[in-house]
Amino acid sequence: MKIILLLAILIASGNAWTDIKEKKRRDYIEEVIVTAQKRAESAQDVPLSVSVMSAERMQASAIKSFEDVALASPNTDINMTPGYVQVGMRGLNSPINDGMEQSVGFYVDGIYYGKLAFLQDAFLDLSRVELLKGPQGTLFGKNTVAGAISVTSANPQHEWQAGATINGGDFGNQEISATVNAPLIEEKLALRLAATSHSKDGYVYNSVRNVDEKQVDKQGLRGKLLFDASDDLNFVLTLYRGEAKDNGQGWEPFVLQPDAATVHGLFDATLEDRFDYVGHSNSDNASSSESTVVNLDTNWDFGEQLLTIIASHAQMTESLYVDADTGPAPIADWDRQTEYDQQMLEIRFTSAPGKLEYIVGAFGFRSDNHLDGDLRMLPDPAVSAVLLNALSSALADQLSPITGPLGNILDPLLYSASTDALIQTFQQDTSTLALFTQLSWNISDRLSAIAGLRASKETKKVDLVQDYEQTGLLLQSAFGVTEYTLRDKRNESNVAPKLSLKYAWDDQMLYASYSEGFKAGGYNPLARTADESGFDQETAIAYELGYKLTALDGALTANAAAFQTQFSDMQIQAFIGNGFLVSNAAKATTEGLEFDINFQPWRGTMIYASAGYTNALFDEYIDGPCQAGSSDDTCDLTGKQLPRAPKYSANFGFHTAVPLIDNKLALVLGADYSWRDDIFFDLDLDPIDTQTAYSLVNLHIGLVDPQERWRFMVHIKNLENKLIRQFTADLPIFEGSHMGFLMPPRMITAELSVSL
Repeated sequence: MKIILLLAILIASGNAWTDIKEKKRRDYIEEVIVTAQKRAESAQDVPLSVSVMSAERMQASAIKSFEDVALASPNTDINMTPGYVQVGMRGLNSPINDGMEQSVGFYVDGIYYGKLAFLQDAFLDLSRVELLKGPQGTLFGKNTVAGAISVTSANPQHEWQAGATINGGDFGNQEISATVNAPLIEEKLALRLAATSHSKDGYVYNSVRNVDEKQVDKQGLRGKLLFDASDDLNFVLTLYRGEAKDNGQGWEPFVLQPDAATVHGLFDATLEDRFDYVGHSNSDNASSSESTVVNLDTNWDFGEQLLTIIASHAQMTESLYVDADTGPAPIADWDRQTEYDQQMLEIRFTSAPGKLEYIVGAFGFRSDNHLDGDLRMLPDPAVSAVLLNALSSALADQLSPITGPLGNILDPLLYSASTDALIQTFQQDTSTLALFTQLSWNISDRLSAIAGLRASKETKKVDLVQDYEQTGLLLQSAFGVTEYTLRDKRNESNVAPKLSLKYAWDDQMLYASYSEGFKAGGYNPLARTADESGFDQETAIAYELGYKLTALDGALTANAAAFQTQFSDMQIQAFIGNGFLVSNAAKATTEGLEFDINFQPWRGTMIYASAGYTNALFDEYIDGPCQAGSSDDTCDLTGKQLPRAPKYSANFGFHTAVPLIDNKLALVLGADYSWRDDIFFDLDLDPIDTQTAYSLVNLHIGLVDPQERWRFMVHIKNLENKLIRQFTADLPIFEGSHMGFLMPPRMITAELSVSL
């Protein structure tokens, strides 16, 4: 019914556009140029599945974050909550662990980022976002077993441009962004500056601390300097500086067993177990980050051949303080300080278009990841005795291994005023070298063959120290972590090939491909013992068959793909008993379909739709985690669904402009409808930790200047104000209880944009 209503609005407004100034029924969809194969090409000519969000599409649909991008793209899942950033494609997500690499590689202007936290800085003055589905190991390298996100920001131009956008709305939302493009020396030097400042009150009320969690406080500044040294040589120097702050993840308990209700209820009389945007954590949850990026992009034309050199240095500092038990009782707090530093250099040579085309290159990368952690049990000595009495009564079975056998000897120790703390230092240094090439043979005007190969070698060094400040008895009981020191080194190598064929005719293209990818091994900073810390690389083999169509004189594009990806030595993080275990424990296969359609029936109107199906199952996973209440230590999850992998996903939307006042003004209408199937959030596939199938509707309405000098829009997201779970998990310490956080409620914002 909702879709029928949206279509009715679209059809009713469509006829008005027949009288627009140029009186064209349909117009070409602007060709989207992508760099999915490290070469500028039309998205319709690339023989792989790539979803593209242009700047125009993101503006029309008020896409302001990568979470918005995911909702508009099938088989894509992105969660940007500070401390819990996850990105997945085609059924595969990476666990949240500082020692593990991501499954989806992340790139901005050709720069690879080894830390997903850089995602929150990237959404500024964008030209496009490309979502490359499936393993991308040949051209993009490690940590692309599920796909890659390639972001391109706007480059300087040799002409004056300026623009600003002011946004305000619910929950004190205030956002200001501005861009200035200045030609400094005619046809030689140009500067582009883009800045943003965004603040918003939280939408989860914390009844214990009387604050609103999920606040936003972000600033970012990017400067890009273009120097055209000659007709054949140019340099783009980029400097970015960003800051972000938050005050909590918005955890809410939604299932409380009697033991959890008893203990946590002592410290909050308003405690309840339902999702209603009310949290109860007692600690001052806070996260902050600062990032700095400098990169130089050099392009030198030799005739029609191109030499590209990209050099980059990036730094990030992160601070995260969380209530580890997520409830009102002062049981456990976790403080994490991270310093991350990376350097990257890529050199590649791209041939001219012709019968035989090639790319050959070298890639070097190094990173230092330093983490200081402090996990404290009973952080408030003033209430430790009261809390221990409550815990002893409510958790007698779990604490009896400590309190029972030693009895009176341990009682004075456990009830002392001192807290129990685990102090952790984690230093992981990574060095990567790779050589890659891709050869395209245009056998005829219609048939092409592509072959690629990437050879990589990686070295990781770790220095991991875990010490207890006091006895550690409570932490060992709750989390099973022991004191240890680990100094180790690991070397890995990998060869990732790619083969594909494409056949093109009459604005249509059929392709088939075989590709491989890999995710590097490493060390788990959450390991209970030194022996459990290391894990090996994960590999993927993928098959894809696709079809692309451009029709109706360029007014319609339609793409479809069928895929299968097989994962071996899959890196799994599981909560086994009372500790986190990372191992290469599983094999899995994800397979499915996806398609997208873009249709411009007349000038000023765009209709788009996409859908995906993914069947993501473990082929072998014998020692998996069990659901709460199970008498077994491990459970066989062979044949079970991967977490955060909905089987079906879909998106539909449109935007259209209705001319007013003799075409001097236009009324803009738009809507987006997204739908996701059931989702399991946790590896144990507990039916409690799920989100049933849901849909979201966003509306957009406003007035624009046909000459695009100004635009005033009102956006309504989550129109029906639905309670949608974004993440859920077991409540720490208390078996059988659960907590989670929600997607934002209905948000209404007004936006004024001006361009000069």
